Parts: sequence; structure tokens; C-alpha cells
Amino acid sequence: MKVAFVKQDVYQDLYVGNKEMTISELLFSSTGRVGPISLFEEYDCDFYIVNEENTTECHIWEKVMPQKIKEFRKLNTQLVTNIKGMEFHEPGSDKPNGYYSVSCDSIEWGKYNIVISINVSVPTKIVKKFPQVLWTYMIGEANFALNKAYFGYDLCLNQLIRGEQDLINGIIDFPYTFVGPTILERIAKNEFGTVEKSGIYGEINTTTERPVRNIPQFGPISEETGEPIIVHKQNIKNNLFELYRAKYYLKVGGRKTRGNGIIEAISAGTVALLSPSDVICSQLLPKEAWVNSSEEAIEKINFLNNNPQEYNKLLEKERFLVSQFVIDYPKYWLDKAYQLKQEKGTANKTKHYSLFRYALDISKRFIQKKKRIKAFGK
Repeated sequence: MKVAFVKQDVYQDLYVGNKEMTISELLFSSTGRVGPISLFEEYDCDFYIVNEENTTECHIWEKVMPQKIKEFRKLNTQLVTNIKGMEFHEPGSDKPNGYYSVSCDSIEWGKYNIVISINVSVPTKIVKKFPQVLWTYMIGEANFALNKAYFGYDLCLNQLIRGEQDLINGIIDFPYTFVGPTILERIAKNEFGTVEKSGIYGEINTTTERPVRNIPQFGPISEETGEPIIVHKQNIKNNLFELYRAKYYLKVGGRKTRGNGIIEAISAGTVALLSPSDVICSQLLPKEAWVNSSEEAIEKINFLNNNPQEYNKLLEKERFLVSQFVIDYPKYWLDKAYQLKQEKGTANKTKHYSLFRYALDISKRFIQKKKRIKAFGK
């Protein structure tokens, strides 16, 4: 499969580069997050930054982060550190998106089997010209247009990590952090060499402080286990090193998260410990990794420190779940959708997004689900 992965020059995250760069170079160029770096290992994948096209669908990103429209348009010529409210970021590249961005018309889309777009980067008029290509989009903040595929695209990648799909409506679970179970450890080892793992890396949302300097609730855990506290770093390369050298990835307190950080930790070879109630997609956590309090965290860490074979067994269990839910299921359904597109052989019908239609569709599905539950109860 040949895949094109695309973002717009107004997007505030991910890689700042082009298809000539290696996997490591792309990863370390990121403005913030790791993102779907395993696309470049699992597929023959090219990366593009494209100019923001002057069409309604390519401006849909404005609904994603409406409070940042004016600021994000600066990203074509400026770094994220010049964006109001994001001054604390440490981007991996010293170049803005626009340094690498190209026109959508300049790309040979017909040579790709699948196109994966962050938000809607490629206009519908181009999508219609290449009906043999499977066109997919992933809304950056996963906050709308998730109930079906819109804009003439074939699939919506919803960022969930459950292994589920609704191909009738053009939806599959596909994580933003499409990251294999060992890729980050391999990249880190190649970059930093072998390290002796030690310390507790605090999941970033355990605190609201940015950048993170201290995690007060981890103090007693560190004292009782002898493991030093490691905090999140804003620069992608520096943060990977911290995650790689840590022995544990821990969340106790803070807001509920989707689960992308868990994937990164496990891929870096670090055991993740947290409560299933603290993560939306808890499929990544075997029962042995559950901790619901500081007391449980202390007990679990001391047990694993005293039983290294149990530590290794837990890491292997977590890596198996990452392989299954993060890579295998999404790839299976993406490839299945491509096969169905080839059988269909025609362009996808364009569905125009509106908040009213979206709310109506969600309401209809909720009513239908209640009816199914009631019927099953009988």
C-alpha cells in the first residue's frame, strides 16, 4: 500500500518536513506530539504539508479550534512559539510549516492507494478526480464530523482505540498515535544508546501546569519506592528520552485522557500504570497495570521492582495490546475499506457537514440504540 499523509500549513501539531526525511527526522521535527509515526513503517508512506486551499471544506479546521483561527494562520510563516497561548512550546524544527508546504495541485495523487488527511487538507474537487484512491480524514481535536464521512471522503478516522468500525457510514477506530509497540524504543536506542531504566514519568495531564515542572502528588510515591520523578518535556526529542529512560509511566489524578500517552510509553519500553477510569480507551491496559490511588501505585511499583520477571511480563502484555488495538485492527479495517473502494470503483457521494445535520444524526442513532436495548430486554 502506498499512502500519503497530509496536513495543512495552518495545523499546529505534528511534523514539519517533507517526504525526503527519514522516520527519525520526521518524528524529531514535530511541533508537539508523536502522532501516527508508524504509518512510515507499516506502509510506503509519503508526508506532505499543503497550502490551505480556498474552499469551504479546507477551512473546516476553523470549527476545530475556532478561538485560534487568526493565530493559527500565522503558522505558515511563524513557529508555534509565536502563537498566543503556546509560547511555552519547544518545536522540533526551526522552520515554519510554510517552508515545506506545496500546492495540492502539485501532488500526483493518483500514485497513492490511500490518502490520510489531518482535518480536510485536500479539496473535494481533487478527491473527485481520483475515485480509485481511498480518501480519509482525521479531525485534529476529534470534536466534530465523526458520525460519518463528509466532504466526498470515504472514511473518517475517529482517533478511538477500540478496534471497532462502521464501514457503512465510513468510520473506523484509528488512533492519532498510530505507533507500534517497539518503534519508539528502537528510535530512542539508535539516538541515545542503551540506558538503565529508572524513575516514574508523570502523565502530562496529572497536572495543569505547562510546562510541567512538578507533580506534588508523586512526592510520597517517590519516597516510598525510591524512584525519582520524571516530568514531561515540551521538545519532542527531549521528551522521548525522558520516556525512554523512565521505568514507569504513571497517572494518579488529573483529567481523563484518550490514551495516546500510554501508547507512547509502552512503545518506548516503559510500563504504564493507571486506572481504567482515567482513560477513554482502556483496552490498552491489562488488569495487572491498574492502579487507582497513590497507595496502590506504591504497592505495585515496589512489587515490580522486587520481581523483575513480572515487570517484563507486564510490559509484554501491554505491548501485545498496543499491537492489536493500535496497529492490527486499524490496519485491517483501513485495508478492508480500500478493498471495498476498489470493488465499488466510483467516487464517494459528497455529504456536506452542518452542525444541525450532525446533531440530528446523533439523535437518531441514540434513539435507535435505545430501541435495540429495549427489544433485547424483552
